[in-house]
Amino acid sequence: MRKNVTRQFFFKRLAGLAGLWLGGLAACTPGAEPPVVAPPAPHTAQAAVRPWPVGFGYGCNLGYYGPAWPDEQLARAVRTAGGNTLRVTLPEQFLAQWGWDARRAAFAYYADSLHLRDLVCFVGEPSPAHRDPATYPGCPGPSKLFANLYEPIWRADSTVNPSNYYAQYIYELTRRYGRYVRVWEVVNEPDFISGTVNKEWLRRAPAPAELPNVLAPIERYIRTLRITYEVVKKYQPAAYVAPGGLGYPEYLDALLRYTDNPRAGQPSAEYPATGGAYFDVLAFHVYPSYDLRHRNWWRAGRFAYTRNSDFAARQVLAHQAAMQAVLRKYGYNGTTYPSKHLLVSETNIGRRPSEWRAGTDEMQRNFGLKALVLGQQAGLRQLHFYRVGEGADAPPPGTTVGGDAELALMGLYENLSRDQPGAQKMTELGRALRTCGQLLAGRPYDAAGTAALRLPPGVAGAAFGQGRRTVLVLWAVAQADQSEAAAATYVLPAAWRGRALMRYDWDHLPGAPGQPCPGPGLALTGTPAFFAIAPLEQ
Repeated sequence: MRKNVTRQFFFKRLAGLAGLWLGGLAACTPGAEPPVVAPPAPHTAQAAVRPWPVGFGYGCNLGYYGPAWPDEQLARAVRTAGGNTLRVTLPEQFLAQWGWDARRAAFAYYADSLHLRDLVCFVGEPSPAHRDPATYPGCPGPSKLFANLYEPIWRADSTVNPSNYYAQYIYELTRRYGRYVRVWEVVNEPDFISGTVNKEWLRRAPAPAELPNVLAPIERYIRTLRITYEVVKKYQPAAYVAPGGLGYPEYLDALLRYTDNPRAGQPSAEYPATGGAYFDVLAFHVYPSYDLRHRNWWRAGRFAYTRNSDFAARQVLAHQAAMQAVLRKYGYNGTTYPSKHLLVSETNIGRRPSEWRAGTDEMQRNFGLKALVLGQQAGLRQLHFYRVGEGADAPPPGTTVGGDAELALMGLYENLSRDQPGAQKMTELGRALRTCGQLLAGRPYDAAGTAALRLPPGVAGAAFGQGRRTVLVLWAVAQADQSEAAAATYVLPAAWRGRALMRYDWDHLPGAPGQPCPGPGLALTGTPAFFAIAPLEQ
């Protein structure tokens, strides 16, 4: 999963989202040359993208906590905490050692016993025998991608060419695990970097040495996307393909400029389409604690801070908007080319402060609730928290921790390296997700119903479901730095008056009754509350 994220996102934030947007929107600047848009390549995501067929995914990354916690136990913990999907992985090096069917029973258990479906699965990590031995200029070691990527994908009889190791790998996965997976993510965080964001990626390709998770030219990564797309769409046509959790719009810009041509990614008859032709979902990662300060240009060398859950949740949308700006720049707008689905496959904030970053149990819990609501409003298909359990014991509230401990204190449960199955303890984030899963799963976001609420400034939220199945999620917007304190009284519109409403707090226990609302005025705080027509219909 996520490694060295503190350093990665610290430098990213120094660059600033404003710079990302200016670069990503360069084509809109007067006098700038617009990108050349090629005709849609047939049988690719430039020609068609399937509508998303299922409801919103409340998901989580599994992680690893020792032999006491096999994946089946972790998945059960996610389900208990309100999740309805997972982000998992099937590395070739693992399957080469333990057998192609090693995880089939686990995947069947997720779907058939726990009803965790529509999984996101990231792929890659070739076995030693199938790893590209080439060491590209400046790299500390050989490529982390597969060898033989440019062998033909298909044989004359339209079956997968086993000499193309990666194509054979994806074929084996779709054949054995395809019915459980909705999205195949190609290589976890291919744009991970260990330094500053390279703005030159807007003008040139990322260098192999700049990409430690790949250590290969971008055209070889695009080739990997293309192989995934072709094989998945033949054997599992209802599934989707995504880059493996991007962090940077600059890298997405490069994916949409270059092809899989081994000659510097330039278009040709054999390689006619850029990387955007070979994925129909954009999965991205966002750790918003690193976004909650900006330069105060009125006071040189100083920062202004907005460290609360509302600003953190809005950063999920800011990252989405930055990615969508790049997609629109290259024609993925529903007109020139089909629009792409978007999902978040990793996000969270720590629950203890680290360096200048704030973190409390309340802030983490409120962020999770608000990100789930606002993400659905913005059209995200799934949101996956990092991760099931924490990897360390939390010190007393207010204690500053190091960057590694900050990452360790993200999870739906307290330290699972300490607690055995059956003795696990939910964090406040886990209890909040459980409430979302109980009250919102199966109730789609209602844009018209949300607009009809006419929420005033200082109040945020949304409507889910229809008619007597409607559930409202509402809260007062936090404004101050390092404070979740907020208060507002929201008066329901006339159409809602006279209905018996029940209030359910963020930590509502399954099966417990709600609290009757005495009138049309709803007292709100900075923590989201749920309101349903009584009795609540599941």
